[in-house]
Amino acid sequence: MGVRYLLLVVLGTIVALALSRYFHLGTAQTAVAVVLSLAPAYITWAAFRADRAEATAIDLDTAAGQLAVAVKAQWDDEAAVRRVNDPYPLPVAWRATDDDLAESWPLLTDLARAWPGGPPGDPALWPHHPAGLAGADAQIGEVFTDRVPTRRLVVLGEPGAGKSVLLIRLLQDLIERRTDSSPVPVLFSLASWNPRQPLKTWLAEQLRRTHPGLRTPAPTPVTTTAGAPGDLAQALLDAGRILPLLDGLDELPPAWHATALDALNRALPAKQPLVLASRAAPYRAALTCSDTTVRLNGAAAIQLLPLTPEAAADYLRRDAGGPHAPAADRWDTVATSLGTATPVGQALGTPLGLFLARTIYNPRPNTEPGPAAPHPDELCDTTAFPDRTTVDTYLFRAFIPAAYTPHNPYPPRWTAEQAHRTFVFLAQFLQNQRGGSPDLAWWELPQALPARTRRLTAAIPAGIAGGLAFGVAGGFGGGLAVGLAGGLAGGLAVAIAFGRTLGRRVGSATPSTRLRWSPSGLAVGLGGGITLGIALGIAGQLAGGLGGGLAGGLAVGPAVGIALGIALGLETEEPDLTSITGPVTQFSLDRRAFIAFGLAVGIAFGVGVGVGVGVTFGDSYGVGVGVTNGLGVGIAFGIAFGTAGGLSQTAWAYFVMARTYLVVRRKVPRDLMAFLRDAHEHRSVLRQVGAVYQFRHIDLQRHLAQHQT
Repeated sequence: MGVRYLLLVVLGTIVALALSRYFHLGTAQTAVAVVLSLAPAYITWAAFRADRAEATAIDLDTAAGQLAVAVKAQWDDEAAVRRVNDPYPLPVAWRATDDDLAESWPLLTDLARAWPGGPPGDPALWPHHPAGLAGADAQIGEVFTDRVPTRRLVVLGEPGAGKSVLLIRLLQDLIERRTDSSPVPVLFSLASWNPRQPLKTWLAEQLRRTHPGLRTPAPTPVTTTAGAPGDLAQALLDAGRILPLLDGLDELPPAWHATALDALNRALPAKQPLVLASRAAPYRAALTCSDTTVRLNGAAAIQLLPLTPEAAADYLRRDAGGPHAPAADRWDTVATSLGTATPVGQALGTPLGLFLARTIYNPRPNTEPGPAAPHPDELCDTTAFPDRTTVDTYLFRAFIPAAYTPHNPYPPRWTAEQAHRTFVFLAQFLQNQRGGSPDLAWWELPQALPARTRRLTAAIPAGIAGGLAFGVAGGFGGGLAVGLAGGLAGGLAVAIAFGRTLGRRVGSATPSTRLRWSPSGLAVGLGGGITLGIALGIAGQLAGGLGGGLAGGLAVGPAVGIALGIALGLETEEPDLTSITGPVTQFSLDRRAFIAFGLAVGIAFGVGVGVGVGVTFGDSYGVGVGVTNGLGVGIAFGIAFGTAGGLSQTAWAYFVMARTYLVVRRKVPRDLMAFLRDAHEHRSVLRQVGAVYQFRHIDLQRHLAQHQT
């Protein structure tokens, strides 16, 4: 930026002196023009330097500390929403995996001892055999920190066994143990990663999306793999200040599993601590899918164990009010099947199965009187449920009606039928248009529209904006109605002609971050406007006093400068690192940015063109008429350019148009963002991971995606 600014000043000075010599301007005129331009040039440079110095004031230690605060708040809130501790955390135990799924123990200990600077922990705490990795519940932090020599761990488990919740527990424990020099644990969902993309590039994008404050320029020179200047997100990753907790390797397409493991080994050095979670069967298949076994370098591995029958029965009865509550007796028959090979015993042997069962069969307190809750004994009917798959399918099917019953502490605004229809559509969208990804990002919803509809979605607003602008401009000469009709028709025709190009933008737009008024931007606009005014004044003087000559230019300059300052002064604000941008917050910020950008550009053009036209043509039409006409034309074109600029920098408008189409087709509710927020906060159908939503479990998403509509 500094080099480009310097080149612009030098080039502008050379051009100005050349014009002065060509038109034989006097020394006094040239000196006045140059002197008057020095002040705005200095103000512009000083403001830029001040903003730059303020942006780079934070160091990596401070950034890591603030990020740790934000991560803790994020996952404390999410654990509460997921009811991890309600009525109490489900007991989760584990053992060391089979030897063929992990590095040999002697290799791990030798590797850790050979690292430059010594091992990351105390070798006296290392067990003599991988069997010493066994543990349960809150011990996961101790196991990772003290018992794993390399602090690289693979967590394996069956579907619904509690891998994601265990990672949340580990993250919270590591945050509590963290010192100023420790890396910050951050949970990433691997489902949205394409292994062809460099891992650190993807990790940095995820950090910026959830924590926009990490977009702040790094205090020391950092360069990304693409050669672009780096920021705090990239700097923290490169400095090893982020401890990645990578969830859901199995949620990638099976053909990518081995490729992903190889990419992890290439991207992360052996001394980089990390945790990787996956289902056991896909991980084993990835290790044996080719002639060469690919495993995570330097990693120990643990396997989650099934819940004990006693733990599962106690949990269901406690959620029903306690062992002596009348509702707890409803589980007596089911309890006798837990831990057996019966369909219900297998289905309720995981935390996911217990969560679904308690939601369906345990009525919540403080609810309005309603129909009696179904009885769990029906799950023991082997005629209706001959195998585990039928029990799982039934639990998934009954879960949404139970979550949206009107007899609820938080009565829903939507019926169970409306909710089910919406979730089926969203699951099928993720499965068909998003390649099975679990990440439900609101700004990607326009991809659900047919290709032709996407082109119209992009063309219509551009056409309307252009039509209004040319209509207002032409209306002063041939009538406003004629001008509006002609301009609107022309704008729509041009927009539709380029609809294919514009349509590529729909669904690929990304939301913007918070906007603010920048002193440097205002100074640049003001300085540029005054300089432009002086140039116009000199040109007017040479042309025989057109527009008032130098005096007119000096009058127009500040007005144009203010207008440009408004347009250029609106820029991205880097939020505090402790702030978290969830889906609803990001939606609100993006909407605000679209509106603010449109208003800013509209005001800028209106003021600049209005004053400029009024002063320039005041002698012919009168200053009042000139300013009025100029304001009208300027604001019209400002709205057109503001709309175009907003569409290019934000995703909100495309989402609104896509949502309108889907509402008309009865695919989603009108207030879709409120629906998603309610599904996350009060129904536990969705979970929130950074800036996106996900279904409570990938198997729930897949079940809904198979629904025939």
